Amino acid sequence: MLYTKNKNLTDTSTQTIVTIPAGYVAHWSMAFVANLHNATNSITLFVDKPSPTADVYIYNGTNVSSKENLLIDGNAVFVLQPGDIIKASTSSSGNMEVVVTFDLLEAPAVFNNFNGS
Repeated sequence: MLYTKNKNLTDTSTQTIVTIPAGYVAHWSMAFVANLHNATNSITLFVDKPSPTADVYIYNGTNVSSKENLLIDGNAVFVLQPGDIIKASTSSSGNMEVVVTFDLLEAPAVFNNFNGS
């Protein structure tokens, strides 16, 4: 089932957009970032992966001009595992809207890590 979650960022703290629950995987297909403030701000949007896996940065300090937006649409799909967390932050206080859409699916009983073992 498709879900859309959003978060309005008004300060520089890192905010959780969504956590993928146990027993599910998500196909993340859309990210929309809108700078609703009157000044340029930068966005960091990433997937916080459970240790020891490194985080995956979608945007890392990417500038967004005032009243402009960024869009990743259905041409890119990120597969998220249980426990993965989509997070976002800005470089300065303002008014930045982050919207993500993903398909939440039951996780397969067995995960193949494709390394031959």
